[in-house]
Amino acid sequence: MVVNWQNNNPANPADAANGPQDYDNHLYCGFGGVAHDNELAYLIHLCNLDRIAKDAAMGNCPLFFGEWSLTRQFNATDEFLKTWADAQKYVYGQDKGWIFWNFKVELTTEHYFERPPRATCTSYFEGLRRGYLTQDPAAYHNLDVARSAPRPPP
Repeated sequence: MVVNWQNNNPANPADAANGPQDYDNHLYCGFGGVAHDNELAYLIHLCNLDRIAKDAAMGNCPLFFGEWSLTRQFNATDEFLKTWADAQKYVYGQDKGWIFWNFKVELTTEHYFERPPRATCTSYFEGLRRGYLTQDPAAYHNLDVARSAPRPPP
């Protein structure tokens, strides 16, 4: 785990490397406290991350992002979920790559009462079925969305 993800002035795992290492980073944007609960704030936060550069400066590379999903703390349009997926794939793919949360999450009765339903956010296959994710994981609906990311206000 990268040193920047740990608390209380931890030791840097790169200092104890004994052979090749890969580093995993999990950014849970959908569990609150990361950005204001709206589409623009989420995109500004994600598309202006400096985590890859900071981790590389600490020797914590190559870095990949695990357990990302389409979760968020607000209701979103289908169009935003496509944009949110593209932006995350683009940002998380700038180093070693990414791993989506899960391939398949079963829809159960309890999921029908969740807003938004968990399976639509954390299941790659459900994201494909709904058109949020692309059949080819390396493809994008609109790559320009992530490349021309909104900047935070001054």
